[in-house]
Amino acid sequence: MIGTGRTTLGILQFADLGPDSVALVPAAAGGIGTLLVQYAKNAGATVVALAGGPAKTARAAAAGADLALDYTRPDWADAVRAHHPAGATVLFDSVGGPIARTALDLLADGGLHLVFGWSGGPIPLTDADRAALEARSVTTRNVLGPAMLQRAGGDDPLRLLEARALAEAASGRLRPALRRYPLSEAAAAHRDLENRATTGKVVLEP
Repeated sequence: MIGTGRTTLGILQFADLGPDSVALVPAAAGGIGTLLVQYAKNAGATVVALAGGPAKTARAAAAGADLALDYTRPDWADAVRAHHPAGATVLFDSVGGPIARTALDLLADGGLHLVFGWSGGPIPLTDADRAALEARSVTTRNVLGPAMLQRAGGDDPLRLLEARALAEAASGRLRPALRRYPLSEAAAAHRDLENRATTGKVVLEP
């Protein structure tokens, strides 16, 4: 919980979530994605979760997502528009690539795009795409590394984020999702990670 939790809370420093928020969370069945879904729901936001395949969308729904969609289906963006025609207010993006490109079109005017990973590669934006996002006042921010620590403040920002994460876990507001493997099956764990067959945080147990 310490590493994943502090990263999640570091990201959330940049999003002012509340009852009027619509949070779009790709990779919602992953370690950070699961915590983002839980936190956003606790803040009163509406959560649209994206994940790959029925098992992962079921995990995202169990974490509290109001709408959990399979991004491997070609109609997922249409489903988001049907449920939230006004658009999402914040996109928590650890994926990049074509999924993020489509998700950016689902942001409302003035929406916030928080970037903390690129597992799907760079976002294929043309100059016209960038101009359109600027016209809609969509803000993109890379929130990892120095930006996260600077926002946390204090003499030891990592420790501060860790303490906050542990407090959220102790209260039950955040519940980490774990996929456990015996240490003897480390190779299988790596294969599953490479094949995107895991949910939550992968843990090797001795």
